[in-house]
Amino acid sequence: MNGDRWLERRLALLEPAREWLPDASAALVRLRERERTWRSRRRRWLWIATAASVVSFSVLAIPGRCDSPSSTTCGQPLAGRIWTAVFPKPVERPVEVKPPAEAAPAPPAPPVAVAESKKPAAQARRPVQTAPAAINFRESGAADAPITCEIYTDYECPACAALYRQTIPLLMAQYVQTGKVKLLHRDLPLPQHPYARLAARYANAAGRLGYYNLVMNHLFQTQSSWTGDGGIDAQVAQAVPPGVMQRVRDLVRNDGTLDDTVTADVAMAMQDGIRQTPTIVVVSRGKRQAIEGVPEFDLLKTYLDQLLR
Repeated sequence: MNGDRWLERRLALLEPAREWLPDASAALVRLRERERTWRSRRRRWLWIATAASVVSFSVLAIPGRCDSPSSTTCGQPLAGRIWTAVFPKPVERPVEVKPPAEAAPAPPAPPVAVAESKKPAAQARRPVQTAPAAINFRESGAADAPITCEIYTDYECPACAALYRQTIPLLMAQYVQTGKVKLLHRDLPLPQHPYARLAARYANAAGRLGYYNLVMNHLFQTQSSWTGDGGIDAQVAQAVPPGVMQRVRDLVRNDGTLDDTVTADVAMAMQDGIRQTPTIVVVSRGKRQAIEGVPEFDLLKTYLDQLLR
């Protein structure tokens, strides 16, 4: 009974007073004011957080100062320095490599008896018939050819060797042997090539005996074999018969006139204004036109055909 009364009194306290009338408009106004206040505070905190983030990133991105020439953080931003300080690189310790144990020296091999070989009996020298020497062994082609190609070369010049391997054979076949062009070889030994003049002496000595073109082409073909040590004699000996080779050696050692044509060619090169080897001087109708380097044969052919018209 007493419990029922207590419950009725509690329920009566929850009921609003009879004179209270709810105002929905006023309640809505207060709710909107609280919402505007909350949004304003939220925007203010967002701006503060954004500004703090920008300042933090700017500070972390500032390049560091070079404290010493050996500093590993020279020019490194603050963020990188913090990262390096928190997570340092592991120190690499040198690995000691022990040298391999030296093997015991092998016992010397017993001497091997070598049987003496009998020297072959000296062969009797046979007389060698040499080809007749031309009036000017450095010229090739018809004497009355309308065009003359004077070729300045150095026997140690790699480009000259390329010229005689690539261009000259075609020029000989299509123009010299057909009587259109006369070919003249001129020697222009360069100061930086110590064996070029000696090679010219060997070629000129072989030319006196009728073997000029053979020796000249052989020296260009084997250029890489003798330019290092000056082994010209051994190379020329492979191109001519033994009897001719002995006479070539005698001329190279004793004949001082072998350099006369070289001296004349050098003087002619100065008149032509030759600056490099190889250079082809094309002579036609009294005019001299210098072509430097190794020209492509098709271009040289076009030029010669125009002169022949």
